[in-house]
Amino acid sequence: MTSLAVLVLAGAVQAPDTASASVELHGRVVCLDPANERRPCGAGPHRFALEDGDGRLTRFLEKDQLAGIFEDARVRERDLVVRARPAGKDAVEIIKVFTVKDGTLHDVHYFCDVCHIAAYVPGHCPCCGQEMELRETPLP
Repeated sequence: MTSLAVLVLAGAVQAPDTASASVELHGRVVCLDPANERRPCGAGPHRFALEDGDGRLTRFLEKDQLAGIFEDARVRERDLVVRARPAGKDAVEIIKVFTVKDGTLHDVHYFCDVCHIAAYVPGHCPCCGQEMELRETPLP
């Protein structure tokens, strides 16, 4: 039992893994084709990247469930701050998405007024089936 406690303590004081550190990306979302080239966002499932002010693209993981927020054209049209963690050589995994309005960060999510359920991707409420409403709440 004592050796287990020492092992846990030793693991707790190790230096943090820099690969899991988060980054903040600023820009607008664009759609990608299967070759990871920019393409118009049409119907159907998409692959997304964030384009910064210099035109550099940062891809989101293809299977990142939080990237579903970008299926909403209203979100793609906004200036965004995306908190993410590096995932592989040239992609990131989303932690949180914020919109920027008048220089202020806003929490962005979907909400069902009937059931009081929040979600981070667009769609229907899992409880009542009503379309969830996009909400942007200024951060303090």
